[in-house]
Amino acid sequence: MKRLKQLANHIVRKKLLIGTGSFLIANIIPVLIFLILCTLLLAIIGALSGSVDHQNNDQHNGGEGGTGYICSPTGEMNQEEWNSYFKHKDRSGVLTGHGDDILEISREKGIDPILFGAIALHETGYGTSSGVVNKNNPGGIMDPATDWQTLQHFPTLKDGLEAMAVTLYNRIIEDGLVTIEQLGEVYAPIGAKNDPNNLNQHWIPTMKKLTANLGGLTMNCKAKDHADTELIGGKSWVSPYTKTITSGFGYRSGCGNCTTFHAGVDIASSGIRNTPIVSFADGKVTISESNGTTFDSTLENMGKGYGWYVEIDHGNGVKTRYGHMNEKGISVGKKVKAGDVIGHVGSTGGSTAPHLHFEVLIDDEKVDPMPYIKSFLTSDN
Repeated sequence: MKRLKQLANHIVRKKLLIGTGSFLIANIIPVLIFLILCTLLLAIIGALSGSVDHQNNDQHNGGEGGTGYICSPTGEMNQEEWNSYFKHKDRSGVLTGHGDDILEISREKGIDPILFGAIALHETGYGTSSGVVNKNNPGGIMDPATDWQTLQHFPTLKDGLEAMAVTLYNRIIEDGLVTIEQLGEVYAPIGAKNDPNNLNQHWIPTMKKLTANLGGLTMNCKAKDHADTELIGGKSWVSPYTKTITSGFGYRSGCGNCTTFHAGVDIASSGIRNTPIVSFADGKVTISESNGTTFDSTLENMGKGYGWYVEIDHGNGVKTRYGHMNEKGISVGKKVKAGDVIGHVGSTGGSTAPHLHFEVLIDDEKVDPMPYIKSFLTSDN
């Protein structure tokens, strides 16, 4: 009898174990397997996301302007960020070690090294394209010897960078295409016939992201939209950076046997490029556009060659104009107060060096600005 009872208990325990095992197999274990698989899948996705080549991350960063700033927060180049690309072969390919060449050439040409470097990286697939690897040609420059049918071969990569810089100089300095958006219209026009997959739409956001990764632009940048203005009697000095007048109003020599009429005053000093220009008085913006790339100061053509300029109507027949801005200034229709930033100093239009050309108009006639700004030049503030 005792043995039968032990046998019965054994059978019951066995059935319980089998039942519990069946329950686990049928219910709990599949859930655990599912959770484990999900965890592994998330880990794999995370690992892939983290290991995706930085080039793709740069090129497909979301949003029109990417993330972060595109202007250097200090106005100076961030050497550490710069080196993080140009001293690492996995980030700049054959351009590795040529960061100093880009800086040197940029200084010679007066162009932003951050913008130059970013374009060089992007246009060469981060130093890996066949053109830059096999022909030292980072700018995609065609060879005139082959009737512009093949890429030009340069003896050294520095030679290729110098040739590329000439093209950038022509677009930025000569043509006044100083912003990423403006350059994008030339380098990667949306809707171009040679871009059937519409890849050009990524050029501008990619350049914004890449310039941010390099530490931010140091020129033609709107990082600072304020200025330390000086107000006297409700009027403001138009160039807070300097009060140096380099050319006055009236006829002047300097063109051989002729004389030219200068319809305003020029304000300039070393380092003035990209510094704020502010409104002389309260008013409304009536013109904000580019006007010519050369200067013709004959009486019938006065006003040509301003480059990017802004005109403000102050009422009672008084207007002011601000010429040679580095890019398009404040928009037409905007109401401004004396001292408001309306643009930044550049050298567009008929200009040989960065400066502000400032005019005063009374009933649309250009008059000498000096009586209107004299108080700022003689003040002890």
